[in-house]
Amino acid sequence: MTEKQFTKLVEAHRLRGKKTIKACRLVLVKGLTAYAAGKETGLDKAALSRVLAKLQRPLCPTCGRPLE
Repeated sequence: MTEKQFTKLVEAHRLRGKKTIKACRLVLVKGLTAYAAGKETGLDKAALSRVLAKLQRPLCPTCGRPLE
């Protein structure tokens, strides 16, 4: 995933929290494992896994919002 795609995804899902966004960027853009990203940012692996699952939800092609 590119940095531009990641930024669009974060905005669409309305992610908050600097540590959460940084950990997700490490996994999705840089290719680290969830364990390594969590360790580097201090974010719990379970919390990171939940956010990553949320980010995998498809976006509506019309409005760009996450589909339920």
